[in-house]
Amino acid sequence: MKIVYVSGSPRKESNTDFLLKSMISFTGGELVKLSDYRVEPCLSCWSCVKSGECAIEDDMTNTFIPMLLKADAIVVGSPVFFNNVSSQLKAFIDRTWSIKGSLRNKIGGAVVVGRRDGAESAITAIHAFFLKHEMIPANRGVHGTAFARGEITEDDEAMESAKKLCERLMELETILVPQ
Repeated sequence: MKIVYVSGSPRKESNTDFLLKSMISFTGGELVKLSDYRVEPCLSCWSCVKSGECAIEDDMTNTFIPMLLKADAIVVGSPVFFNNVSSQLKAFIDRTWSIKGSLRNKIGGAVVVGRRDGAESAITAIHAFFLKHEMIPANRGVHGTAFARGEITEDDEAMESAKKLCERLMELETILVPQ
């Protein structure tokens, strides 16, 4: 199964990245960190509705869209910013409008890391992205509680939830991904 792990964290060596990397150790896959690329915000120009392609020429059109189209599963991770996903991830989500319908029946996984409040809202935003594309959310999502670098390793529940998400991704693979 081809799994793309997308990190919306702008921090280097973030807790979000740590959780995603721990998941890759179970499932394999590729981690992409949005802050290492240039992803412009959507201009709402509707060019993609007319042409079927995004008019903005950047790493979203040249790197991420082809990657997403080839993936069987997409796991999206974000820190919790103001009870939602990071601005980097939000720009990424908005820019997938140009491929609406093309991610149908791909498997989705949500991972968020924050302090206390806002995790549910951030997971809901990621699940809304999956549902807009008619993707299949693997489970309710993973919420880690952390702030300082490396603090996520102290959240046993998050680590266990990430492992369970991996197990569910692999289970859904046997059901949904043609062999």
